[in-house]
Amino acid sequence: MIPPAFIILAGLLLVSLFHGTARKIWVTGIGAGGVVAAVLAVPGTSGWSVTLAPGIELVLFSVDPVRFYAGVVFAGAALLAILYALFRDLPAAETMGILASAGAALGIVYAGDFITVFIFWELLALASLLIIWSAPGSGGSGFRYLLYHIFGGACLLAGCAIAVVASGSTLLGPVVPGPGYLLIAIGIGVNAAFIPLHTWLPDAYPRASITGSVALSIFTTKVAVFLFVVIGGWGQAVAWMGASMAIYGAVFALLQDDIRRLLSYSVISQVGYMVAAIGIGTVAGIDAALAHMANDILFKALLFMAAGAVIYRTGTSRLSRLGGLAKTMPLTAVAAVIGGFALAGLPGLNGSVSKAMVIEAAAGIPYLALLLIIAAVITVLYVVRLLYFVFIRTAPASLHERGPDEAPVAMLAAMTVAAGCCLLFGLFPDLLTALLPGGTYAHPFSRAYLAESAAVFLAAGLLLLLVRPLRFPGWSFEADIDRVYCAAGHALAWFATYPLSAVTGSVNLLVSRMAFSVTWISRNPVMAIRIGGRTFALPVVRALSDPASTDAYVAALTGMRERYPDEKMGIRGSGYGLILVSIIAFLYYLYDVLK
Repeated sequence: MIPPAFIILAGLLLVSLFHGTARKIWVTGIGAGGVVAAVLAVPGTSGWSVTLAPGIELVLFSVDPVRFYAGVVFAGAALLAILYALFRDLPAAETMGILASAGAALGIVYAGDFITVFIFWELLALASLLIIWSAPGSGGSGFRYLLYHIFGGACLLAGCAIAVVASGSTLLGPVVPGPGYLLIAIGIGVNAAFIPLHTWLPDAYPRASITGSVALSIFTTKVAVFLFVVIGGWGQAVAWMGASMAIYGAVFALLQDDIRRLLSYSVISQVGYMVAAIGIGTVAGIDAALAHMANDILFKALLFMAAGAVIYRTGTSRLSRLGGLAKTMPLTAVAAVIGGFALAGLPGLNGSVSKAMVIEAAAGIPYLALLLIIAAVITVLYVVRLLYFVFIRTAPASLHERGPDEAPVAMLAAMTVAAGCCLLFGLFPDLLTALLPGGTYAHPFSRAYLAESAAVFLAAGLLLLLVRPLRFPGWSFEADIDRVYCAAGHALAWFATYPLSAVTGSVNLLVSRMAFSVTWISRNPVMAIRIGGRTFALPVVRALSDPASTDAYVAALTGMRERYPDEKMGIRGSGYGLILVSIIAFLYYLYDVLK
């Protein structure tokens, strides 16, 4: 059969031939074809492999339980993003970027070797860049995105090369600890938004169009999570990185006034849960990461869709400028509430299923589960703030409604599908966990997890009551660790311009003077030595001799300088020979010691 990635990538080549409704039908058909192909690609299906040389094999299409699960998830999410974008005429460049992202993600999912993974990895980066640059005013953000992903791609390529040389095969598999292991972790970690390599994400996602942001939230970071799962063999350091991402992203989400920037930091936080589960290394941890990957795609895409609808109707993305939209956009508000509380882990919604699995798997590492629970409390805080300021509180006087009250039909249809899935997998978790390769089941309605969820929501409620600033909008803390990078860059530029330039000039002057001295001495070494000796002794002569003797000494020295280098002087006496022999013996001794 034809791999789903190839169906989507072949279809996007013809996008520019269609316009208006015809383009919408064509793109929807491509997305639906990808879903059908992913569903039919049952475990055990293989093909499209090429052996280039002994140990160098390209496996373009390989299906196992993990790949089947991820393929269905990414193909379904791609179709959801396409349906959401149908509310307007589809721009050719952005549409091709979305399809290319979906095709590249599916290419990585079904790839069985490092070479194929790297090719589709770079295609995903270029496709995401096309999505970002399709929006006006996104040039700087796109360029920074490109710089980060060039660095990540270079690390991934170098790590893959080392892993292939070490194993003698290009096939995907665990990497032996060492330089290759570290480089691959960094390369994938850039896409997964590891701290401190994460700042491209909250910079780029809000700059894309409202449809582009939905697509970006689905593919880049989640494909990185999948690749971490497939390669495997990661240690607890990855788990602690995940915990730091969960807390760091949640704290910064709480400090945002822009809706999409808030959701971007939320992406970092929730990917942190997945990374932590992968680092645990158990079957339960891997299943928890895969479950949370699917659930986060659903509720995070739903929230980006709702945010896009709000921005489309109001023209603003600031919490401080919004309010009261539950009255004018009730269906969007319901979708946002479902997505928000799924993100917060409310029992009965899909987020609670996978969060329970992650926290349960984390119990084997001391304090890891506690850190994830703290991140969950902060998540409830920013979710409640988001929903309250946008939909519930009284609308500010500055808010002006634009166009019809509710979101367009295409937006509502996509949000309804996503919200329905959040409810379905939350109420019937076995529908999701039955697909997991490890066979791990969730217990989101157990007494222990219900008590834990109640404690999380209670703690968040107390913080809202006790910390008064949490009840008011207007926070806009956009500084991040990239300010440190900028400061370091400015310091490096200053150092290169001033101190380093001065040192370089001094060194050049010293070298030129030394070269001149060597050249001058080489013209008549004997006479040069005598002139140097007399010059060195001149202060002593002036101090100890009478003026007449000093003047005679100076006159003789001046005459020698004027006659240099024409006057021929021989070496007389045994003293010079002894000095020469001593120098040669000393140099030979140094050579023998250093050797």
